[in-house]
Amino acid sequence: MAQIYQMSPQLANLIAAGEVVERPGSVVKELLENAVDAGAKHVTVELRHGGIAYLRVTDDGSGILPEDVRTAFLRHATSKLRRESELSAIGTLGFRGEALAAIAAVSRVDLFTRTRHYDAGVQITIEGGKETGYGETGCPQGTTVVVRDLFFNVPARAKFLKKDATEAAYAESAAAQIAISHPQVAFRLIRDGREIFSTPGDGKMRSAIYACGGRDLAGSLLAISGAFGEITVSGFISPAEVTRATRAQQAFYINGRYIHSRLLSAAVEEAYKGRIMTGRYPVCYLDLRLNLSAVDVNVHPAKLEVKFSREKEVFSAVYQSVAAALEANGELEELRQKPNLLVPREDHLTAGQQKMNLHVDGRGKVPTFAETYQTAHAAVAQKQPAAMPYQTKSGASPAMDKLPPLVEPVIDPMAFDPVKQEVPLASAEEPKPAETPAEPARPAEFEPSKPEEAEPQTLQVRVLGEVFRTYVIAEDKDGLWLIDKHAAHERMLFNRIKAGLDGQAPQLLLSPKTVTLSQVEKDACLEHAELLRQAGFGVEDFGRGALLVREAPMYLDEQDIPFVLSEIGARLLSHRGADNELLDDLLKSISCKAAVKAGMDTDAQELQQFAEAVLADSNVRNCPHGRPCVTYLSRYQLEKLFKRIL
Repeated sequence: MAQIYQMSPQLANLIAAGEVVERPGSVVKELLENAVDAGAKHVTVELRHGGIAYLRVTDDGSGILPEDVRTAFLRHATSKLRRESELSAIGTLGFRGEALAAIAAVSRVDLFTRTRHYDAGVQITIEGGKETGYGETGCPQGTTVVVRDLFFNVPARAKFLKKDATEAAYAESAAAQIAISHPQVAFRLIRDGREIFSTPGDGKMRSAIYACGGRDLAGSLLAISGAFGEITVSGFISPAEVTRATRAQQAFYINGRYIHSRLLSAAVEEAYKGRIMTGRYPVCYLDLRLNLSAVDVNVHPAKLEVKFSREKEVFSAVYQSVAAALEANGELEELRQKPNLLVPREDHLTAGQQKMNLHVDGRGKVPTFAETYQTAHAAVAQKQPAAMPYQTKSGASPAMDKLPPLVEPVIDPMAFDPVKQEVPLASAEEPKPAETPAEPARPAEFEPSKPEEAEPQTLQVRVLGEVFRTYVIAEDKDGLWLIDKHAAHERMLFNRIKAGLDGQAPQLLLSPKTVTLSQVEKDACLEHAELLRQAGFGVEDFGRGALLVREAPMYLDEQDIPFVLSEIGARLLSHRGADNELLDDLLKSISCKAAVKAGMDTDAQELQQFAEAVLADSNVRNCPHGRPCVTYLSRYQLEKLFKRIL
């Protein structure tokens, strides 16, 4: 057994620093918390090369006294705690006295500071935890900390840092969280010489959200406010139609401190239960104020988690505040709707009200649901690109051919987020007589089609109807077919997009669309811009967490672009495989969103053509995610089930 010995102070400092400093974003968080505690009114953050090579935080706070400058870099040196009893009621952001010591242990640090009582300031330089310079200097009141070459002396930790763009995104996110939680302070973030955001410092949280997240996000949020005994809840939440693929844009603040909390996240999502799709998450910025003694902030090395003495009361306060705001917004939505112009979103409609999503092509013709599958097979032989689809938002009439290519009313975008109007599922032409059907395929014969097969066979099936507006029921002479409408359509679109049978370029949007994402999702999309181009998206940086979308896949409705890009951003952040696998994931997201949804009405003629197209293609047996989309019950199985045969 190895002999036990005491670690050297230098080694202990390096290990302890890892609890506080994980990446440049950790440095930004700690320094900004110190600036806020120092009473700063203006704070500027500058980053170069993701904050790894250079990071500077400047504030106009109270500064550090000359005799305290050296002490500030010692472990557990603090000006915020004097007695043990004060641990039960911590009201400052920083209190452990670890930040400067931990940062200086793994980087090269220059600190400039001056208090208002002194004419000259003090500069100190520390490299890897060792002081290399100290003296008087001229500087404005406040403190400036310059951090260079992060982890230069800890290569084992440096190799785990991400690309500059990714690390910068984490640093920007950390700065934005503190800026939003302290709107009374004017924060400015500069990255590689370009200003990313600048908050006004007017004390309004919505103004800080506007500066950090953009106009679209800030304008869509709903204000909430509630008081429950000693607990007050305030902030902003998104309406039910504005969701994200991850919880990245859920921010919780306890007495001004940004934290991660499963309890609070669960309370918010419980209030949205039944209002949003499974797997989607609301956006929220919630500030909880409660007695300092009712929360313990000293349970996490980076002070990102807390414990509540009365968890049930906190959960209930958040849940009731969010639920009340959503209910109030539902009433306002009804008052804001204009007859014949606006319709509820799909997730607000009953199953009987929902209709199939259709497009209007460049000639003004409304293609039927089944025609989308006919073109899938015709494209194999004809190689003829289809016309560019446009979304219709007005009710269609039998004389649709006489309408212009795009009919779109003028709508206040801040009042409601409309979706396309219901469109009659009628074909402009009579259906052609079906050709002599071929022998139906058997379940055992579900083999992938060979490349030399130019056209799929047409099967002799008769559609009997559908169950729950989701499962198509069809029969042939020997048995019964059950088809999952959404899963089958999703697989057909995925196969068609991946094979590139259309010969079409991505759809060029008439008006570029602005999509607001979290900063890390946005940077992930920009980093993989070429991959998104292959998937059909043309995106550009639009500042403040926003992307400008100029091109989108042909099959995707314009209103679904933010939903899909948010999901793609989350996939890009979590994906660890090869790029070809990543492209497949992106195409799956696109085809899933573009496919017809379960619960939508489809007329008998379209169901018939759809079933024939699905059963004729042996590649359509599972959706891109692996779920089965076709099931077969033979006549023998049915008769045995009902005991007609033994």
